[in-house]
Amino acid sequence: MGRALNRARPTERRHSPRRSGEALSWIREFRLRPRLDATLVNLSEEGALIETPTYLCPGVRTFIHLAGPSGVWRVSGQVARSWVASIVIEHGVRYRGALRFDRQIDLSARGSEPVPTRAHSRS
Repeated sequence: MGRALNRARPTERRHSPRRSGEALSWIREFRLRPRLDATLVNLSEEGALIETPTYLCPGVRTFIHLAGPSGVWRVSGQVARSWVASIVIEHGVRYRGALRFDRQIDLSARGSEPVPTRAHSRS
């Protein structure tokens, strides 16, 4: 019991910064395939955090569609993690799921709107 608790901030494990709120204001439409009702919480070059009323099984393949002023983007990936975010009597259980993209998207240009890379193109 002689060990002191380390109250330092946990080490940041994220490889790329997350964008949410105003940084995602260019998104006009967000859809998750296969046809699940979902809300985009944040977005990075390597993945996304979403919220949905449906549990997402880790390892399941999925696609997200993002529509912005300059086009529609289809990004493939898989569910990395899923957990209960909240339980509200009126709305039921809400889950959060972390999606890992198959390839990075470039969020560095055009006000954080994705730009084509060798791995992704507009559809």
